[in-house]
Amino acid sequence: MTQGPQAGILNRPQEHEIVVAYDLVGTRDRATTVDTLELLRAVIERELRSDIDEIRDDTDKSQPFPETGELGYADNFNRSFLTVTVGNGLTAFDALEVPAALRPADLIAAPFEQIGLPAATTGTGDIVVQINTDNVYVAEHVQRRIEFTLAGRLQTVWAVRGDQRFTSRAGRASSGEARALIGFHDGTSNLDPAHLSEDSKLVFVDPANMADYPANPPGGPQPAPQPGQTGYGTTTSGPIFPDDLQSVPTSEPAWTAHGTYLFVQAIEFDMPEWDHSPLGTQETTVGRYKRSGASLDLDDLDANRKAPPAFATNPADTRVDPTSHIRKSNPRSGSDDNKRRIFRRGYPLIVADGTGTTRRGLIFQSFSRSISTQIGFILRAWMFNPNFPTPQAGPDRLNHFMHTICGGYYFVPPLLNAHRLTSWTIPPNSETPAAP
Repeated sequence: MTQGPQAGILNRPQEHEIVVAYDLVGTRDRATTVDTLELLRAVIERELRSDIDEIRDDTDKSQPFPETGELGYADNFNRSFLTVTVGNGLTAFDALEVPAALRPADLIAAPFEQIGLPAATTGTGDIVVQINTDNVYVAEHVQRRIEFTLAGRLQTVWAVRGDQRFTSRAGRASSGEARALIGFHDGTSNLDPAHLSEDSKLVFVDPANMADYPANPPGGPQPAPQPGQTGYGTTTSGPIFPDDLQSVPTSEPAWTAHGTYLFVQAIEFDMPEWDHSPLGTQETTVGRYKRSGASLDLDDLDANRKAPPAFATNPADTRVDPTSHIRKSNPRSGSDDNKRRIFRRGYPLIVADGTGTTRRGLIFQSFSRSISTQIGFILRAWMFNPNFPTPQAGPDRLNHFMHTICGGYYFVPPLLNAHRLTSWTIPPNSETPAAP
């Protein structure tokens, strides 16, 4: 039996996504929580088999019928490349009575308050479910069946829906045409863990190979790089790092192998202000040309869209503002910066709910082998650190236009059987995980 990651991470991106966070309801002990997770597993397994309840002649019509009907009442509906990915929040491990030694070592609470973007919905949920498919009816069916079947056991904390303009499937818009709702190319320097083994190592936990995790710098002022040296800042001024950066783990429980840390941040952009900002201001904020997607320190040519920025080899080059989004999120200046990259799976977010102007933004999702050396470090030490890359530089320029709707940190457990898509591990309270 071969272990592996859950299917909704490495697959080709589907057109639609619904992400839902749930709280466990009722008794929060291991037996009850495991029973709830097994019921969730059973629901998802039925969806992945296109298994529908039928209305029969002997159906009791005085009772609610378990099938909602939007996909009809016959088996074998077209799932449209459905994947369902399940993760656990920090509090789920309390309910599962998992001892400290068997918990994912890097899982912490969401950092939204620390980075100055508090979430409108503060709860992160015990369980997160990510539903992806090319048919939004199928996604809605999965979400609705979970809500119906596990009523009284799971309570929705928040739910967000995203719709992707491109996929890599034949006949669809290509990734080269992919733009975020702010109008800029998105994902131009993303990891490719499905095809590159070195990128895969940055996404999935390997408890036997943690020696190459980069060390986080000590808090406080850092030395400035000297002429000809790589590093952050200028030759006269280095950054100041927070003194409470998360400690880097030295070990992970064996059961976490092929699992990954998920960060979700549903973001609303202040689109009216953004749309009325001068083009030059927008490009300075992002650090790229809006037309071609090339870095501002290169020529504005389509051929340069994926070319490395000039500041990657010459940090003193400030044609890309040091507080622009691409430079704050991936400065490319430190010796370990390549090991801090993350795998991003973002979906544009559009909310028209009758409360006023349509809200537009992004469901930002990242997968990484750690929080402390990757996404947590990127958020706390780089993007929202006002003293990076130099003292009083300010936070990521894009921060001015962003508001957090909801989200959190989660651990996505591995599949015990890579060929069975619902065999995700229930976090164990002993050294040997139970087979699903």
